[in-house]
Amino acid sequence: MTAVLIDGRRTPFFKAGTLAGVDAVEIGTTPIKALLKRYDGIEKHIDWVVGSNLGNGVLPPGGSNMARIIATLSGVPKDIPAVTVNINCASGLHAAIYAARLIELGEANLVLVPSVEVMSDYTAVFGRQQRALYEKMLAASRIKNPVKQMAGVLGAQMKIWMRGHRPLLKKNFGYEPIWMLMTGLSDPISGMGMDKIADLIAIEFGVSREEQDLFAYESHRKAEAAQRVKKFADEIVPFRGISDDNGVRHNQELSKLASLRPLNRGGTVTAGNASQVSDGACALLIASEEFAAAHGLPVLAEFSSGKSSTKGCEPSLMGIGPVFAIHDLLKKTGLSLNDIDLLESNEAFASVVLAQDKILSSQTLCDRLGISHPIGNTVTDKLNVNGGGIAMGHPVAVSGSRLVLTTALELRRRNSELGIVTLCIGGGQGEALLVERR
Repeated sequence: MTAVLIDGRRTPFFKAGTLAGVDAVEIGTTPIKALLKRYDGIEKHIDWVVGSNLGNGVLPPGGSNMARIIATLSGVPKDIPAVTVNINCASGLHAAIYAARLIELGEANLVLVPSVEVMSDYTAVFGRQQRALYEKMLAASRIKNPVKQMAGVLGAQMKIWMRGHRPLLKKNFGYEPIWMLMTGLSDPISGMGMDKIADLIAIEFGVSREEQDLFAYESHRKAEAAQRVKKFADEIVPFRGISDDNGVRHNQELSKLASLRPLNRGGTVTAGNASQVSDGACALLIASEEFAAAHGLPVLAEFSSGKSSTKGCEPSLMGIGPVFAIHDLLKKTGLSLNDIDLLESNEAFASVVLAQDKILSSQTLCDRLGISHPIGNTVTDKLNVNGGGIAMGHPVAVSGSRLVLTTALELRRRNSELGIVTLCIGGGQGEALLVERR
């Protein structure tokens, strides 16, 4: 069976910290409820829920299977199974591919694909040593003798303060909390932060600071232009009265981007030419072509797990993962870049998108990476025509599904046929999907 995209909705993307008290359940249920309201009664036909989330499974009201939680709380029947995908930045895209595969295998006719990430809510967790101190304090609190109880509790609290929370202590002996945001923005295989990887890629493939700043400027300029004509109105569900991505800087000046200090000494990556830490949610309805026809449902686009590619690469160069995925996808489909009308490449960092362009248009760089031949430039007027993650933000588990929806809607607006969605993936991978307008 053929998988088709029926519809989708998303919230605006918010700069992390913008909304007080927002949690993954509140924002994650918003686009699901909007879809279920638009297609009254469709929840009765859902066979599977395949969602994505990375970092909100620790604190209530979230949980370890976020897709199950937000789908059920949105009104999806409780007997419908759910799974939450996590492959870092491409999780939302991989969830859509997973849904297509279920349909192709005949295991589902209708799949709900919800994605959510609230990076504002990323917490800190304790390592084993610090946790042991809290366990001692808890044990002491259960002592019946009040004097011994107080002595035990205060003793444990003093050790906690001395070893983990004393701000002037130069060394805290391994008792410091583990910050989930920093963990999420680091690669445990290479031991490098994503910003340092982006700097390394800029050096390795000759991407200048000026090129990165200009790319970031164009991302904001295109996103601002799209907002002015309400291009995103047919995909965004207002949340708490906000109806636009609030990271887009109107009237962005190139000189201001150029004035920003690099994140790393000697580097060229800045807060201005990198994607924003963001909150957001998206939901897609993916069905079999037969189900859509039988129920009179609209069809935005078609895609197939067989017309996708996921490839691994050197973890310390994770940002170039899409070059392998795009190259493989075009080989699978027998297409060339000239056949592609739109390319949506996630703007994790300007340097990585620019490096992808340099690699795929250079025989020398392709040879160096073991790629058979160049396929042409990717940074053209077909790329991210309405801006990207640098302007809008990058709530990690949501960006992939947002790109699928944005691409399908833009293909329809332009009466164009083919689009590619691609993302680099922390840990050293890249994923790409061909989206075909119907």
